[in-house]
Amino acid sequence: MEQKALECPVCKSNKAEIAGDDVKLSGRFEDKEFLTTELTVLRCSMCGYYMMFDKSASSFTTKDKT
Repeated sequence: MEQKALECPVCKSNKAEIAGDDVKLSGRFEDKEFLTTELTVLRCSMCGYYMMFDKSASSFTTKDKT
């Protein structure tokens, strides 16, 4: 797996702070409940954009389409 430097997809800043660690998101969709795996949530220091990463550091918000 190729490693990339952290970069905000909105403002291209490389500075972020941890907003939450081991966070699980839950919700409801069409009468079915779901619960995600544990996530690390980062908040961009420049624009405030939230980025969510799973334990393998794959980004949900900046996933490359190949």
